[in-house]
Amino acid sequence: GGISRRAGAEVIPASAQVFRARARPEGGAEGGRALAARLVEASPTQLVLHVFSNAGFWTYATALEALPAAMRARVRAVILDSAPGFPERIEPWFYARYSTMAMMPAVLRGLRRPPALTHPLLTPAVWAFMRAWYHANPTAIAAAERSLRVVRETGSWDHLVLYSAADRLVPPHFVEAFVHRLGASGRGVEAHRWEDAEHVRLMITHRQAYFARIAAFLAPRLSPRLDGGASSSATSE
Repeated sequence: GGISRRAGAEVIPASAQVFRARARPEGGAEGGRALAARLVEASPTQLVLHVFSNAGFWTYATALEALPAAMRARVRAVILDSAPGFPERIEPWFYARYSTMAMMPAVLRGLRRPPALTHPLLTPAVWAFMRAWYHANPTAIAAAERSLRVVRETGSWDHLVLYSAADRLVPPHFVEAFVHRLGASGRGVEAHRWEDAEHVRLMITHRQAYFARIAAFLAPRLSPRLDGGASSSATSE
């Protein structure tokens, strides 16, 4: 956010909580609608969305569905960081495995333990719960699957996709499949892959190269600053 503010943008941060997105059928949609309402209220002349992780991607998709057409027309570009990390069809085993890893850091912090993606005692219990929750929460599963189509088919702006081969929560082949389908659908898309960064740590591990890549991507897509500036919305897990 600080770099965007120094460039003259108004930053509207939105935190997409993984617990909220998975705990209730409408959890992810509520976040997207709330973000859309904040963007409409801010009424930027140009809009760039910087999206982090799967929960941010789901929030982005539901916000697109909620935004009026006039506001969607102001989107100039979208940056996806460490997302999307799931297939077109989400199976029970996939949901249980990756939901458990995504939630484990928060579970451990709640128990005053160091955050980690796995735990020898807690992982089996959380996995069993998430495996059952898959069947109890079909609305959220369907919304996650639909988000890929929504992002492909909504708007005409370009996407920059930044990801890491070392990301255990968002395996690179899912990101690359999305990039391929997005390009095949006629959308403009650029991708940059690093080999060694952990989940959502690209801007820390490769800070200079990360922001240089974003600047190069945005430069031809943003008009010179107008009154009110450009508004950047960051969504993160």
